[in-house]
Amino acid sequence: MNNFFIKSNFAKIAIIITLSILLRIYYFYYLDSWFDEWNMLYTVDPNISNQETWKRFFGDRGDNFLPEYYPPLNAFVLKYFLKFTGYYTESARIYSLIWGCLSTVLVYILSVSISKQRHDFLATFLFSINLFLIWQSSEIRPHAFVVFFSLLNIILFVKLINKKLNIFFILFYITTSVLMLSSWPFALCIYFGKTLYISIHRNIKKISLIKFFLIFLIILILYILINYEYLIYHLQRDDHYTKLKLTFFVNYHFRSFFASIFLGAIFLILFAILFIKYIKKNIYSKDDSNILFYIIISSYFLTTLYSIFKAGVISPKYVIFILPLIIIWISYKIKNIKYGLAISYILIFFNLVNTSYLFFKSPIDRPPFKKLINIITKSGTLNVVTNDNMVFNNALKINKTFSQNKLVLIDIKSQTITEKEFWFVCLNNARFEFGNAVLPTRKECKIINNNKQFVEIENIEINDFMLKRFIKND
Repeated sequence: MNNFFIKSNFAKIAIIITLSILLRIYYFYYLDSWFDEWNMLYTVDPNISNQETWKRFFGDRGDNFLPEYYPPLNAFVLKYFLKFTGYYTESARIYSLIWGCLSTVLVYILSVSISKQRHDFLATFLFSINLFLIWQSSEIRPHAFVVFFSLLNIILFVKLINKKLNIFFILFYITTSVLMLSSWPFALCIYFGKTLYISIHRNIKKISLIKFFLIFLIILILYILINYEYLIYHLQRDDHYTKLKLTFFVNYHFRSFFASIFLGAIFLILFAILFIKYIKKNIYSKDDSNILFYIIISSYFLTTLYSIFKAGVISPKYVIFILPLIIIWISYKIKNIKYGLAISYILIFFNLVNTSYLFFKSPIDRPPFKKLINIITKSGTLNVVTNDNMVFNNALKINKTFSQNKLVLIDIKSQTITEKEFWFVCLNNARFEFGNAVLPTRKECKIINNNKQFVEIENIEINDFMLKRFIKND
């Protein structure tokens, strides 16, 4: 019977992890790319030298200038991943997908470490079906990478404060800490939260301050040495588009974290109730869930402070690493309250409904590359003329279906049109930039119509694009 119980619990977690993977893959197949991802893809081109990658990272876009704001670590890891898998948009998504799926396993391990129970499923299930995390697992940005290393680092920290561990484990912890911090500057909030936790719990947990002071000092020195150029470059910035607004103090990112006002409100109210109800225990006790709480609060405090005195950094993506911690903390705490089991089932129900209803309703409308390429391919005319920048042209060209269907890209800014028949593709008032506002057609999209050499024979309306077919006027 005992063996059956163990196998049964193993089957449960295996089913939850499988569900997490399938949901992320399902979303992956239907996704197109957008502006931020085009820039990332242009930066991580595996066919260029590392020196050229650095130039692109710091803003050189060939025909325009726009620097990247995330640390370079993830960019170079992705670049070498694409060397082996092929330079395609889809391959870059697989890279993020891998980190997103692996994070599910780490959420389970961290939940078990915090609860001290052999099996802990609620947090893992809620993480698996969380829509914001599903969306970010296919985003060609560092977010899934950051979540993975943050979770790994916190798991190791829990072990470090509870056990006497050998030098190899400590070195591993230092390495993962440097990787975590080097993957995202806001991971410093985790560092600060752990420092705060150690300072307050040093007696109750019998923590050696000298040991942790030395470990943290080594981590900080290594981080600064490795990221010195990046830190100097970005500390000079005093402006950012994510301004601090009063509405932040109403939802604290929960609306975005849980993909709807309704579900975000449920989790935020529940978080507040669980904190107030056990306020003393949540601040000072042997309970390891306090580690998560200190990191969560530190992240909110530091990003708010930085936004007030330096530059606005109020974006849920910037502190995405606290979302799994919020889920784990709430899942753990509700077990200790009256009707905890009933609340667990309610959370599962509303999360399932929310994910099912909003699955493909991402807040960012992406240009439909796949639809565009499909229309062109079916027409039999494989020549594609563009008048956009190099970043956009690159994003179009490395779409796998573009390459597989042997479409040919012609940039009229650097090439002459010699083909008798072609499609003209122009990015026209993209929704990710202008929303759903009705605006005049960009003058860049009229350039072929103004050329008497060509006659328009077909015009197809499609979101974000001007798509027209021309023949030469003989």
